[in-house]
Amino acid sequence: MRRMLPREGVNAVRVVVGLLVRGDYEELETLTEGRRFSAADMADAIAGRGLDLIDPPEDAYDAVDAVEVTGTAPAAGGRRAFGVTFPLWTAQEGRSALALRLTLSEVMDGVWTVELDAIGAA
Repeated sequence: MRRMLPREGVNAVRVVVGLLVRGDYEELETLTEGRRFSAADMADAIAGRGLDLIDPPEDAYDAVDAVEVTGTAPAAGGRRAFGVTFPLWTAQEGRSALALRLTLSEVMDGVWTVELDAIGAA
């Protein structure tokens, strides 16, 4: 079910995108606990496309595509979780066909964890 992503979740997306744009893959690996992508995997996914990521326009964060995940894992305390697809912007294309797929889970009120699920075509 499509839902409005809470402000804290949008802020988590903003942090992930900012780290990717800056090429700070080690910090992003730490943030996501390297669950699916190592820093090297992230660098390869971006560099392999020959595109230069840029910051998206601020209004891109106004309509984050989020789908509420049902059956949240007990480790998350039964709190909310969302699957998010967010387009990336590049110097070459503007809004790109390249997108992030993330899972955001609320671990306590206002505190979210992030898993980077994929970097690829939207």
